[in-house]
Amino acid sequence: MDSALWAEKYRPADFSDIVGQEDIVKRIRAFVKHQNLPHLLFAGPPGVGKTSTALVIARQLYGENWRQNLIELNASDERGIDVIRTKVKDFARTKALGDVPFKICVLDESDSLTRELSRMSLK
Repeated sequence: MDSALWAEKYRPADFSDIVGQEDIVKRIRAFVKHQNLPHLLFAGPPGVGKTSTALVIARQLYGENWRQNLIELNASDERGIDVIRTKVKDFARTKALGDVPFKICVLDESDSLTRELSRMSLK
């Protein structure tokens, strides 16, 4: 961890570490407590904690297995329909590790998705 980026080293690991989003954190904490998470869309300028909040959700739901139950794709880099057809669907088809019956897929920078992909529904 000594050579980790500063932003990764000090990224929030718990809901209490998230600053300035009290109402949102309160609601998300309740979802996590009941292991009943709706589809979430986080929007806002860079640096407000969108990705960090998603990672805290995963950590709180899955504990030590959080990395195995989360896929994070940067849609500005991996933005084509083939990414969804392969990576995301393959990931989603496998059973989650632990007691939580679902996995988490984070599409960071989703405003960069292709038009075809943004209209597609995942089934």
